[in-house]
Order: sequence, then C-alpha cells, then structure tokens
Amino acid sequence: MKTDIDNTFIRYGKIHLTKQEGYGEDTYHAPPAPIGFYAMPIRFQEMFLVSSISKTQPKIIAIPKKLNPDYRVEGEDFDWEKHSEVLKKRWKKIIHKFTVKNENEIWHHLNVKQHFILDKHNDWVKTTIRNWKIALVKESLRLRVESMKPMFGGDYKMSLAEVRPKTGWYSKDHFEVFFDSKVY
Repeated sequence: MKTDIDNTFIRYGKIHLTKQEGYGEDTYHAPPAPIGFYAMPIRFQEMFLVSSISKTQPKIIAIPKKLNPDYRVEGEDFDWEKHSEVLKKRWKKIIHKFTVKNENEIWHHLNVKQHFILDKHNDWVKTTIRNWKIALVKESLRLRVESMKPMFGGDYKMSLAEVRPKTGWYSKDHFEVFFDSKVY
C-alpha cells in the first residue's frame, strides 16, 4: 500500500522525545507539551525555522566562529556563501525523515472543527493525523487563493495557475508540528 505524502515528516535534529525547555512560555512557537519534538510536513518545510537550529540546538549543529554571523567583526567581509555551504552540509547529517499513521496524534496550528480537537495549548491544537491532513489541504488552498489577489495595491490579479504551489506567497512557519509521543 502506498503511503500518502502528507504522512511523511522531516525533523532536523534528534528524533526522540526530548524535554522542552520552552514549555509554559506564551509564544507562538513555544512547545505545546513538556516532552516531544518539532517536525515539518515534507511538502511544507520552512527553511526559515530550520536556519535557527544553530541557535536553538547549538550542540547539534555547531558552526565555527569564523562562519557564524553572530561573531562577525563589523567592517570585515563575511563569507555568506561559505556559511550557507557549511550549514547545508551539516543539515544533511542531522535530517530525519519519518512516516506516521493516520491514527497517530499531532499538535499543530491549523484550523480544525471543534469536535476534532483532542487537546489545546496556546495557539496549538492536538488532533489525529487524519484530521490534520484535512486542515492542511484547506489551508494550502486558502493561501493560494489569497495569493491571487492584487498585491501592493496593484490591479493585476493572478490566476491560480500562476500562484506558487502549496502556499502561494505566504510563509510556511505555521505548518510546523509537534509530536509528544513516539511515532516512528
């Protein structure tokens, strides 16, 4: 039986349940449970979030000081190309791809019908993968349709075929997910 692509996730970093230091904070990306791990749907990876790994998990992806923008000397040229090259190589070493079942539970930021919600914490809701996938398709289409509208006060309205696939012109950081039980 073929696996649905939306049952496949990517995790950069260790893929086991981990105590979450940010639990209890009242921010959008703060973990919804005291133990677990973050991941992203394979089709909706947000590299903006991945790029913060060197700060959030410095032991996993340590960058030499000369290639770390936090240690650059003002007035000196910084080799952004070399920095990106090193990051990409290190990301390849810590990337984990895994597949889950529709019955598994998942924390996410997407809108679902109230009766599908198993638990709630700040902006996070917990549902089954099956119900999350319904919300994922709806959100993807909503963002693409929203991207068809004229931008910056212009008159030109795009067709759906012209809009970037998956999310249109919008960020994908709200597609991050969190697992608080072993799913692999």
